[in-house]
Amino acid sequence: MQTPLQSRILEQLRLQLSDEARSGDRLNEAEIAEQLGVSRTPIRRVLQQLQDEGVLAFEPRRGFVVKDPSALTKKMANTVEELLDERVMRDMAIGLLNTVVSERALMQRYSVPNGVLMSTLRRLMRDRLVEPSPGRGWIFADVSPRAMADSYRFRQILEPAAILSDRFVIDRPTLQSLDEDHEDAILRLYELDRPRLFDLDARFHRTVAQGAQTGELVNAIERQNNIRRVTEYIGFVRIERVRQSMMEHRKIIAALLDDDRQIAASLMQIHLQVSMKETFVYMEDDLESLRGGKVRLMPELSPESHNDHVTLE
Repeated sequence: MQTPLQSRILEQLRLQLSDEARSGDRLNEAEIAEQLGVSRTPIRRVLQQLQDEGVLAFEPRRGFVVKDPSALTKKMANTVEELLDERVMRDMAIGLLNTVVSERALMQRYSVPNGVLMSTLRRLMRDRLVEPSPGRGWIFADVSPRAMADSYRFRQILEPAAILSDRFVIDRPTLQSLDEDHEDAILRLYELDRPRLFDLDARFHRTVAQGAQTGELVNAIERQNNIRRVTEYIGFVRIERVRQSMMEHRKIIAALLDDDRQIAASLMQIHLQVSMKETFVYMEDDLESLRGGKVRLMPELSPESHNDHVTLE
């Protein structure tokens, strides 16, 4: 199993090799270790993994050389853009992309070609997390801790009120299906990755908002979901909170199915208050860990990782 350090090294080497490597190029362990500021041991293990993937070969007296750059391209075809999405969102979350940034600066920062960068920026534009500036740069959304706190306060006002609105419609089939998905997720909590857990969470809040039959309200909740999606890459809530949160969702759904909107609104208010409190308990420590490179992007959940963090409400 890779360590977080090896995962970061592998990510960086794949990006560099995909952009620069030619068949026959020699890789110098000592130079790579010095460049990345690590010892040669994790470098060697990562190079061995690339050898197993067919990207590199080991030659006596030469060491590791590039064997088949196309193998790297194939391997990365479905992952490089996802990795870039994660890296950009991480940097947004820790405050490194809070000004207007040019495309050239972004390409240099992440060592990716323009096509890969633009794919990520288009996805972020779709989620209204970035927009082009009047010049030639890009403006990133504010996802700082202060923005997160404002988001929670806004939702504490909006979501319970949506449930009590006079046009609210209880869509029983949709709510029942959503409840079944929650039940399944609770049973398979350690089998599901973070994006799937977050998507279920976002779907719950979107479904409740849709009941109010007001487009602007749904758009507002989608916007808040997108802001939270960025912080997913840090994870401010412990895994046990994830389980509890989904149980709270089920209680709200049950109240709606009982046509008791007063209870559902009260439960939603309490749910958001608890979620906000739990989010900020570990936020500063998690941000510091991420800044220091101690947190791996998108770690998988497992029964052995009870202290992993996941953003979920």
